[in-house]
Amino acid sequence: MQNNSMADIIYDYFTSRILFGYYLLGDRLPSISYICRQFQVSALTVRTALYRMHDEGYIKITERKRSTVIYRPDKQQGQRYRAAFLSRREGMEDICRHSDLLFSSIVHYYLQRQTEDSIHQIRTQLKRRKEHPVKQINMFYAEAMRPLNNPLVLNLHWEIVRYLQTPYLQRPANFEASDAAAKHIEQMLTLIETGNTDQALEVTQAFSKNVTQMFFKSLAVQLDTPEPVEQIPFEWQIYREHPQLCYTLAAELMSKIDARIYKQEELLPSCQALAQEYDVSLITMRRTLELLNDIRVTETINGVGTRVISGRLAGPPDLSHLQIRKCLLMLLQAMQISALTCENVAVHTLSSLDEEDFQVLGREIGRLIKEGTPFLTAKSCLRFIGDNSPSAFIREVYRQLYFLLQWGHALHMFSQKLDSGGFYEVYAENLRGALSRRDIEGFAGKLSELMEKSVEGTKTLLLELGFQKKQLIWT
Repeated sequence: MQNNSMADIIYDYFTSRILFGYYLLGDRLPSISYICRQFQVSALTVRTALYRMHDEGYIKITERKRSTVIYRPDKQQGQRYRAAFLSRREGMEDICRHSDLLFSSIVHYYLQRQTEDSIHQIRTQLKRRKEHPVKQINMFYAEAMRPLNNPLVLNLHWEIVRYLQTPYLQRPANFEASDAAAKHIEQMLTLIETGNTDQALEVTQAFSKNVTQMFFKSLAVQLDTPEPVEQIPFEWQIYREHPQLCYTLAAELMSKIDARIYKQEELLPSCQALAQEYDVSLITMRRTLELLNDIRVTETINGVGTRVISGRLAGPPDLSHLQIRKCLLMLLQAMQISALTCENVAVHTLSSLDEEDFQVLGREIGRLIKEGTPFLTAKSCLRFIGDNSPSAFIREVYRQLYFLLQWGHALHMFSQKLDSGGFYEVYAENLRGALSRRDIEGFAGKLSELMEKSVEGTKTLLLELGFQKKQLIWT
């Protein structure tokens, strides 16, 4: 998992638009308060990005005024635009083909949760952003997703926008009908107000498809090249307020525990050996092992080493550790995204697989049942359908979700207590049965149902552990 601060996201978002000619010499950037609302960050974070842009000669900052672009483009600007698009072309086409697998259910979910106040806020913001249709669309989705209270969804939204930035940067690439986006959003809002959420979703999908086709058609001749261009794949960079390598390492080690590379009740390699394997300092690896100890995944014994604790013997995590609390919040956010998207992704992935692949997943579920860890079934299924997706975009998103789901290790003790009635085993058997019958839709539906129940159970558990309701996702 790569770490990226929100200040870096904002810096990249605006400098790319300056470099590729969306913002021209003398133009003013949006106000700090607007950028705060757009990215849902503090004024300090925005100022950090703006001062970096100022120091590097992109903008001039004047107190109590919006920043002014002072960058002077050179003759190579058009070539940079062309090269930037060509290097992302395959990734962009992949996202455009497969993003509905993720976002159709997410969009439908948050459209259902719009209120009179949220719709009024969207209309107010729309009036302020008339100069560029794609800006209006990006603003709409960012505003509409607020009811989820899920920063991870917004993170994914902005990371996709950042990767797809090149189609929207040059002003000549704007849509011919400058008010098309505003009319589209107003049509959606009217449908939502009258209770026609399903129709609003259909309108959204049709509009997005048309926009994509318009863009690729307009640039097909200009950007066509017989020469192969090295491609830059989409990478979902999950940003944290305080990026630390040990959290990435901890998730990696927990994934190896899941894969039984490191088995329960057995010792991990020595701290020095792990530091060498991951090319980090001893201090960083010691902090990583201390973190795993704090969430009761491992136990360090003086003079012996660090061993993996059996899930049945693990105690509660040390919730006085602020970063552990933040990781558990991200766990819940990742679970919600998984719950909303796994049905579509499962159908898409399993429809592309052969008999042997079905058997591999069926055997994995059987192993979890046999070893008494059926509460790991959903995570194993999510990893399988993500790893085997035909889409590189889906594989990347599910890879990052899987690493965030590793923080569920901190709650395994509670998961097993909640499973006193065999809840997880019943679902595991149902999923295995659907696979044996090659019932793809049945498998996908059961997996989605299991994830939805897991989200509710985890949310209830976090409330019992002292988390505030306002910190958690809205369901």
